[in-house]
Amino acid sequence: MNTYARTYWFTWAFLVIAAALTGVASLKTAFFGGLFAALLSALLSKVYERGGPRYAPLIGATAGTLWVIAMFFRIRWFGYADDFQMAQWTLGTDISVHAAGFAGAALMTALIARTEFLKALGGGLLLAAAMTVIPYGFIAWIDHRVAGPVELVVLVSAEVAVDDGPIRRPGAVQANLTPAEILLLKERMLVVEGPGGIEVVDEQGRRYWPLVRRRLVYPGNPGGPVRTVLFLLPPGLVAAETWSVPVHQDPQGLGLVGLGAQNDVKFSGGPVSQAVRLDVSLAVKPKEGAVTYQSLQVEAFRKSPLGDLYANVRTQGIAAAFPTSLIDPKTPVNSEEKAKPRRPTFGGDPAAK
Repeated sequence: MNTYARTYWFTWAFLVIAAALTGVASLKTAFFGGLFAALLSALLSKVYERGGPRYAPLIGATAGTLWVIAMFFRIRWFGYADDFQMAQWTLGTDISVHAAGFAGAALMTALIARTEFLKALGGGLLLAAAMTVIPYGFIAWIDHRVAGPVELVVLVSAEVAVDDGPIRRPGAVQANLTPAEILLLKERMLVVEGPGGIEVVDEQGRRYWPLVRRRLVYPGNPGGPVRTVLFLLPPGLVAAETWSVPVHQDPQGLGLVGLGAQNDVKFSGGPVSQAVRLDVSLAVKPKEGAVTYQSLQVEAFRKSPLGDLYANVRTQGIAAAFPTSLIDPKTPVNSEEKAKPRRPTFGGDPAAK
């Protein structure tokens, strides 16, 4: 009975401490989750004793891993969507913490029969701490390289007078460019200060303004290094499009992406990441002789060296800071309409401009 109690309280205490230090769960979740997980470890006390110090840690680590996988599928089948998303994010660290706690308790239980309690406790703590720190450090390194936030800056073209800028909608937040972003654009395009703020001019003379800035963040890594992607969305897109867009390999990298018709993507700015990509989808709707851009969705996909551990993160739609529209070349227009060329729009009625 004493061995059973020692195994139980060792496992529970270590799981709570390790979960709190590694940020796997809130203190409340770790407290009650550890209570139930420790029951399984305690039930295996006799198995640990028979396995001895050589095999007991392996048995404990296996039991801890199976426990986490069982809880993962329980949340998947019976839990809430937010809880399952968080479980996906913390699966690797959960396995590390539980395998360490179970293995440490198993070694302590196996040593108690052969040595004094303090030496057995010290051996269990040392093993559990080592098994927590090493995998957690590796997982944290992967998260740093792969799962940091991705910031999107969308630049679109609008049809305005040469000496004028786009009129922003009331309440629209202006997307400003950072000095590093301006420098990247200047290396490839003409960047000037116009009446509507910073504007970018391509080789065809089309003028672009920052439409929106949006950040995609994982719940488990909100403060990590930020990749930034500048999107150039040109006029002339009259059909729904979906682009598979790469991002910079550096977790703090800055890249420029030019989107075109028929899924054309031009990336510049440095080496491309093999673990992170963006899917950009554009929806259009013909309306009164024009093509109106209804929405722009961006979804981030990530793949770690250990597999697909991360849930996808998607925007909720990008609203325009200023109205733009595009004439559908297949639709006949009168002379008055020809005098008012239109360019892309994100939401809103272009006719109201």
